[in-house]
Amino acid sequence: MTNMVEEAFFVNAHDTIYLKKAIAKALYNKNIDQLKISLLLKLSQPMVSNYISSNEEIPKNISQLAENISEKIQNENSINFHTCLSISDKHLEGRYFIAKKNEIISDDKNKIVDNLTEAFYLLKGRDISGLIPEVKINIAMLKENAENSEDIAAFLNGLIITDDRVTSYNGIRFGKSKHLSSLLLSLKDILNIKAIMNIAYIKNPEKINFKYGYLTKNFKLNGNEKNLDILLHKGDFGIEPCAYILGKDAVDVVNKVVKLKEAIK
Repeated sequence: MTNMVEEAFFVNAHDTIYLKKAIAKALYNKNIDQLKISLLLKLSQPMVSNYISSNEEIPKNISQLAENISEKIQNENSINFHTCLSISDKHLEGRYFIAKKNEIISDDKNKIVDNLTEAFYLLKGRDISGLIPEVKINIAMLKENAENSEDIAAFLNGLIITDDRVTSYNGIRFGKSKHLSSLLLSLKDILNIKAIMNIAYIKNPEKINFKYGYLTKNFKLNGNEKNLDILLHKGDFGIEPCAYILGKDAVDVVNKVVKLKEAIK
């Protein structure tokens, strides 16, 4: 899974001054001017000058950490440097990642990420012309007892299509695909499904070997049919007609898409 989480380095409180001094020196040795260093480290320029000229001995582990951080600053001009206090009953030291609550991967979430990843590789490189809507294609899958969108994972910004073929994706996230998440939550118990994928509208569904049904204009299930493979939405003002492939998981959904592509050739 591609992460957008923040990287953090934890040091003892009494070492924070050493760390700033060491970073200032390391950046100055990389030919970064004092004004930029002061902005990066949120220090006054005279303080930066004092740090650079200081002969105070800095612990080796702090110097190594400072060199690591200074290289990141040099290579990533947009990097932000912050310091904060951590209140913990555990001793924290070293490199960590800071994530939002919904980005923390538990075992059940990890299984969903793995399933979505497997589904992607089943689609990767396949010609899906005729199934590509104007909006982004995405696949969403929920965990057991899902209550809201934070319990549903999807591809961040959808699947990337090049020359009618699925080529890549920008990561998998929980709580991101609002439309598919909302639809999946409303249908999961009625149709006993855990995954959904949006594709282009199917004009002659009676010619394919799938059980299909329809959604109302406001995306409610139209009818009492069960065990559906596909739901069709005829569109509305400003809403593109589309189809939704349903399944027990993301891999099941993609296998249906592959069969559907063969059927509409």
